Amino acid sequence: MRHRLLLIRSACLIASIFTAAALAHTLTQRETPVVPALPDDVKPIRVAGLGIRVSDIERSRKFYTEVLGLKVDARVPAQGEPAEYLLGMTGDVRADGLIVIRKGEVKPGATEFGSITIVVPSGRKMAERVAAAGYPPARIVDGTNFVKDPDGYTIELYQRPAPAARQ
Repeated sequence: MRHRLLLIRSACLIASIFTAAALAHTLTQRETPVVPALPDDVKPIRVAGLGIRVSDIERSRKFYTEVLGLKVDARVPAQGEPAEYLLGMTGDVRADGLIVIRKGEVKPGATEFGSITIVVPSGRKMAERVAAAGYPPARIVDGTNFVKDPDGYTIELYQRPAPAARQ
């Protein structure tokens, strides 16, 4: 009888260990959300380029244009002191934006990555889709949004402004 009681206690102890392990595994495991098919009004149009921060925007513009042979596709803002340049191969921002250089703090060794820019028809809809997939951004707005990939890299969901009405 004593031997039987010892076996039952051992079996209960083993069962409780397995139950605790299964519960811990369940609690630490993230459930992957089901992401529906991408509708055409949300699907990316193209990858626009990579953004990097630079300490001296004019020095960097000269390097990328005069040394590497890229062309300035656009300057932001168009007037006044530039905050960023969009650089490409043709000078046509709608055709080939490759690199965006922005004024900003550069950490020693220039190791800080800016962002990946993707042109989308609706920044809000794509940001909502990313949030529904389990990667909610800090905020979602109409127009351009910023989200993070699973490793924390910033993705800019760039929504182009509507063309100005002709007068």
